[in-house]
Amino acid sequence: MFEERFMLADGVLFEIVFHSRSNYRLACLKDNRLLVECSSASAYEFKSVEQLRYDFERDAEDALRQG
Repeated sequence: MFEERFMLADGVLFEIVFHSRSNYRLACLKDNRLLVECSSASAYEFKSVEQLRYDFERDAEDALRQG
């Protein structure tokens, strides 16, 4: 099991919870508003931890650029 939460200086919060291939959540929030989420409860297709992290980081960067 792995859990990590960290906040950037601009108030962006990242939450990473990984229990198994079938139980995980990566979320990016700003001002308590969910910007991006990849989770076992969503339609995200899990291929590998590396791909999950890459996809999440790319989506989070895009969401933060947009606003």
